[in-house]
Amino acid sequence: MKINKIFMLATMALVSMGIASCSSDDDYAPGKPAGSNDVYFTNEASQAIELSATSFTITLGRADAGSAISVPLVQRQVASVFTVPATAEFAAGQTETEVTIQVSSEAEPFTDYQLRLAIPEEYTSPYKAGDPKMVPELNIFVHKEDYVLYATGTFNENVLFGNSWEQTIEYSATLDVFRMPDVFASGTNWYFLWNEKSGDDCEFSWCNASGKAVSKFDTGYVHSSYGMIAANDISDDKTFVGYNADDNAFYFPLEFTVSAGSFGSDFDTLTDVKFVK
Repeated sequence: MKINKIFMLATMALVSMGIASCSSDDDYAPGKPAGSNDVYFTNEASQAIELSATSFTITLGRADAGSAISVPLVQRQVASVFTVPATAEFAAGQTETEVTIQVSSEAEPFTDYQLRLAIPEEYTSPYKAGDPKMVPELNIFVHKEDYVLYATGTFNENVLFGNSWEQTIEYSATLDVFRMPDVFASGTNWYFLWNEKSGDDCEFSWCNASGKAVSKFDTGYVHSSYGMIAANDISDDKTFVGYNADDNAFYFPLEFTVSAGSFGSDFDTLTDVKFVK
């Protein structure tokens, strides 16, 4: 009799535990389902805006151009100099819309400010993150600058490629720095200091983005076996460097190296220069 009573109590205890367990499951709340609009950011690249700019725009797209929708913009990490609207508005039948981001006058020139925004899950498809078109989160940097087109010419590379291409030179009056954008690779610029009023072969030197003189810099070209190739200034070993008015050309004596050694050295040139100022 005692044994039967023990089994009965044990069974009742298990049943009670099961009921309690089921009760806690009743509190489960599923996450919000992914939406069918497939809203995404279209421009992921960082931006440079003019010194006088008070705003810039970002663009959102959607796969379904049906009815009008208002899409909340979640601020993940937004610099204090930016003012972001609460929503992005799509009109009926509209597949893309622009959002204007206001920029405070306190934004310092040549300073990167982060803008990281996200689209709520119910308006996009996070499971399509591998699709380069479906980008549910924007993470870019924005800065003010005053670079303007200064000259154009033909860049002749004589060590690594043996090739030529059209190249521009830009100038910042604020920094008093020249730059050649995207020389060997998109997104990598070459910077130099030059007093164009001083004549040939005078006051030319390589520098970084801040205007500090350097003797070595990354070219932007990544070798498949050796990694990033660096350009080394070897002007001390050459009789001429800089701009030659008689030839209307820039001469850049450089040695290209990686950690394993040198690829060689020679003059790279910028010929047929056309100044636009």
